[in-house]
Amino acid sequence: MDVSSAMIEDVDDLDLIPDEELEETYLERLVGLKEMFPRPVRTGGAFVASSTKSSSLWLYHFIKSTIWITTTSAIILALPVAIEITQIQAADEMKKVRSEKLFAK
Repeated sequence: MDVSSAMIEDVDDLDLIPDEELEETYLERLVGLKEMFPRPVRTGGAFVASSTKSSSLWLYHFIKSTIWITTTSAIILALPVAIEITQIQAADEMKKVRSEKLFAK
């Protein structure tokens, strides 16, 4: 058995199909990339991805809580003051109208 006949026997069916006709899923491509990178690179990448996800979730919950606390505090503290100022302005306007009617001839 010579080398060329041994090489022909090693060719499997996928090698005979042109690349344009092969349809790979994303999962198959990821599995193929797994073989391409060594284990320390894969574990480092997984750690970075996991850390990024958990940090993003923590930041999301922190910002959500901060916005809620700020908004409710502003409503509780500022709304009564704004209502009171509006009532004082309305009372001043009524006094002005009353004095104009009283002193107008």
